[in-house]
Amino acid sequence: MSGGMPLWREIAQSLEQQIRSRELTPGDKLPTEHELSRQFMVNRHTVRRALSDLQEKGIVESTQGRGSFVRRPSRPSRLQKRPRFTEAVLERGAEPTTQILRLEVRPAISAVAEALGLRIGAPVIFMERLRFVDGEPTALGLHHFSFERFPTFIEMYRVRGTITQTLRDSGVPDYTRRKTSISARLPTPQEAEQLHVPRHVPLMIRKYLNVDGLGRPLEFGESRATGEIEIVFQDPERD
Repeated sequence: MSGGMPLWREIAQSLEQQIRSRELTPGDKLPTEHELSRQFMVNRHTVRRALSDLQEKGIVESTQGRGSFVRRPSRPSRLQKRPRFTEAVLERGAEPTTQILRLEVRPAISAVAEALGLRIGAPVIFMERLRFVDGEPTALGLHHFSFERFPTFIEMYRVRGTITQTLRDSGVPDYTRRKTSISARLPTPQEAEQLHVPRHVPLMIRKYLNVDGLGRPLEFGESRATGEIEIVFQDPERD
């Protein structure tokens, strides 16, 4: 003990401080038990007790054979009738930003054509975006729109900067989510690099269909999100 504090607690507090000060960020791997034992000059049992304390607090997660990693904070994810990423993040007092990875016209593959009511091979606008919350990458977004319906979408989006505003200026004042499917899988090497997550941490995959006020297919999209996500189901009639 040091000053009446157990050694394991000193180690836990030291690691927690490094995480709070962002010396260690979400997804970072902690030093091994052997390295921590040498650093703090204690046995491995003491190190394990410290790591166990951090796991109980939800600060780190450990996987046998891989080690311990800084855990991404849990955040609520509502299945809403009118989902709006930017508005939702701002409501939580956080700062949303977006990086466009691809914005182009391409032929519709089978799944996209079926969702949007198009023929296979019909031109669609494809956009891939990396979404950030307070500077941390949180999701990859893939979006598909009918090029025939929105021939100036790309030019307008580059000016407006948001899908909602671009659609509004294209004659779609409002849109809602008709269908969402949820699954999980491990990230590809490229996704792990883009989202700053270890390869063993699953992504939550949401595929969805948005429709306009007349119920016509508007957007077929997919979100690949990081972190511990709490799904909150919201009654569409109350949205």
